[in-house]
Amino acid sequence: MSNGARHGLGALIGVVLTPVIAACLLYGAGELQRVARYSLGSFRSYHGSDLWIGTGLMLVTAILVGLVVGTRVSPVASLIPGAVFAGIGVLWVVDPLWMLRNTSRDLPDTLAHGYMMFGPYGLFLLLGGVLLVASVAPSRWKSRTAAGAAPRFGGPPPAPMGQPPMHGAQAPMGAHHAPQASPAPGQNPPWQGGAPQYGQPPAQLGASNPPPLPAAPPASPAPPPAGDKPRSSSQSDPDDDNPGEWTQMYGGNRPT
Repeated sequence: MSNGARHGLGALIGVVLTPVIAACLLYGAGELQRVARYSLGSFRSYHGSDLWIGTGLMLVTAILVGLVVGTRVSPVASLIPGAVFAGIGVLWVVDPLWMLRNTSRDLPDTLAHGYMMFGPYGLFLLLGGVLLVASVAPSRWKSRTAAGAAPRFGGPPPAPMGQPPMHGAQAPMGAHHAPQASPAPGQNPPWQGGAPQYGQPPAQLGASNPPPLPAAPPASPAPPPAGDKPRSSSQSDPDDDNPGEWTQMYGGNRPT
């Protein structure tokens, strides 16, 4: 919905709800005033229909006022009733006798009691001031646009977030990478970022990478020392015939 259409709908809501709020407020206040007079005059509590009707109408008035001052509704919805009620309240302050003679006579009795209670005591001015203050908030006059909305159909995909994936890992959703060619012999793969391989000197600025060093031949095992010659099975150790420590200590054959 455009901003102009939203304000137009708010104006319609304000025009319709202004008399509804006034009727509920005045009729409910008149019923509660009648109940209060009876209770104070007879020193007894009254719980009849007048009490519940007046209480219900005052609650409806509070709900309607809360709806027109909501942030989702155009401020015109609260500006119109606020200007009407504030104007009535100002006239009661400026010339109360003129308001008493020219405005109260045309109202029915169900509304006249509430009107005579709200007008002289400045309650119309209070309600109108609250509605006017709620209408001047700058945030209510701005158009409602969805922040961070998804891109339109056919638009570019969102940029991937986070660190780039490692070699061999799956690319994040929405990222389109061109296929990379395999490195030529003697060149570092692209995922190493130009770092020299193990065993190669670092590349100089402006020079191509040197060819890899040839692999060194495996080292041959060192020959045994000259004094440690292997003994053949035919040669016997002179200590083989002598009893070992186990036989000398415990006797018998040594366990194998």
